Amino acid sequence: MYPGVILAGGSARRLGGNGKAFVNIIGIPLINLVLQKFEPQVEKLAINTRDKKKFTKYNYPIIEDAIREQGGSGPLAGISSAIKWAKKLTNPMSHVVAVPVDTPLLPLDLVHKMSLELETKKSDIIFASSNKNSYPVVSMWSLELDRNLDNALGEGVRKIDAFTSAYNVSIVDWSFNDIDPFFNINNPEDIILAEKYIKS
Repeated sequence: MYPGVILAGGSARRLGGNGKAFVNIIGIPLINLVLQKFEPQVEKLAINTRDKKKFTKYNYPIIEDAIREQGGSGPLAGISSAIKWAKKLTNPMSHVVAVPVDTPLLPLDLVHKMSLELETKKSDIIFASSNKNSYPVVSMWSLELDRNLDNALGEGVRKIDAFTSAYNVSIVDWSFNDIDPFFNINNPEDIILAEKYIKS
């Protein structure tokens, strides 16, 4: 099993501004819903955030972004922090899995399917997709990218695709008919839809 990190740095400005992690879906914080789906799939788990103080009640390593920018530095900075944390683990694996905190419907075979892809393709990076629509933040990253990612962030690169274009990237697809497993929460309408999905 691989280590995993939940990227929980979003401020949720369109959802009250208290952070996406604590937006309630069916009365449960998003972070808890993602933990339920993701924790059983990984060997060790950490939470990446811009503010450790908000997560004091969670008994996981809380890793902050090394880069501090007004409004946040985006998921690429969180992924960099995830790689650095995974490298320091005892007997580190080759890759770390990252998922965003606003995806409460994550598939339970996420890490398994990515692991099979890694065995076959030996990819530097693996993205998840659903019905051929890619979700680069739901991803698996080689720990060997640490220094190159540091350099890119230092040069001002913030978009995931701008960094990954130089590497061996695989995409693993999940097909669906009704519910997108990577549906993410961005506005109040998404909350209503997510609650409908979860209750169905």
